[in-house]
Amino acid sequence: MSTFLFLDESGQDHQESPYEVLAGVAVRDGDLGQMIAELHDLEFAHFGRRYSRGHSEMKGKKLLKRKVFSHAKLNC
Repeated sequence: MSTFLFLDESGQDHQESPYEVLAGVAVRDGDLGQMIAELHDLEFAHFGRRYSRGHSEMKGKKLLKRKVFSHAKLNC
């Protein structure tokens, strides 16, 4: 049995994003296929498309209004 570690960062542009997030999840190899299928279903359910389609991925600054980022900066 092996374990896969998925790690991703968000908001690392040091410009418009008020917060930086680093997250990871460890998944056993036997559960990997089912997890990927469920994540694909969730992407369609919540975004109406795959999160990363081709070479581009959806970005928070395109999903959220600019006002959300302005309010977040006030609390920093």
